[in-house]
Amino acid sequence: MYTIRTLLTEDEVLEWAKVQPAYIHEAVRFATQKHGHQIDDEERPYILHPVFVGRIIMEVLADDLDHVIEQESKKDIIQAAFLHDVLEDTNTTHRELIEEFGQKVCDLVLELTHEGDKSRGFYFPRLKSKEAIIIKFVDRLHNLSRMHSWDMDRQEHYLRRSRFWKKEKDEKPW
Repeated sequence: MYTIRTLLTEDEVLEWAKVQPAYIHEAVRFATQKHGHQIDDEERPYILHPVFVGRIIMEVLADDLDHVIEQESKKDIIQAAFLHDVLEDTNTTHRELIEEFGQKVCDLVLELTHEGDKSRGFYFPRLKSKEAIIIKFVDRLHNLSRMHSWDMDRQEHYLRRSRFWKKEKDEKPW
């Protein structure tokens, strides 16, 4: 049996996904296929990042007990968490996401896609819904937890660009 911390390969991710509910399995399968053989900064399969984000979201939403977010919305949020980087980092189109997962999941993934350029910093102009904000915080949390291998300049740059809002002209830097 695999826990999220023991998953090391794409095959192990797919094996783990097979024992999950179908909607999770489909999102993980699609993300794994789309991210292909991308490698992260630690030389591990990139798919591990969206899987970590999805798993954390699963835990967060399990604690909700249907008080804040409806069950059907939880499925959309969980799928979007596993898929959160496919528009940004792969050749996936909006149309593909809509056809595979529906408009709501596609809209959430689009909200999570950044704009801007590396020299001026990224921002998230479409980040509006509480569902997308929850995913974005978990995405950033996971990225921050693995930045220990980055040099200091990259860490500082990431912290600066981790803003979820557009910087105003008169706003002071970090």
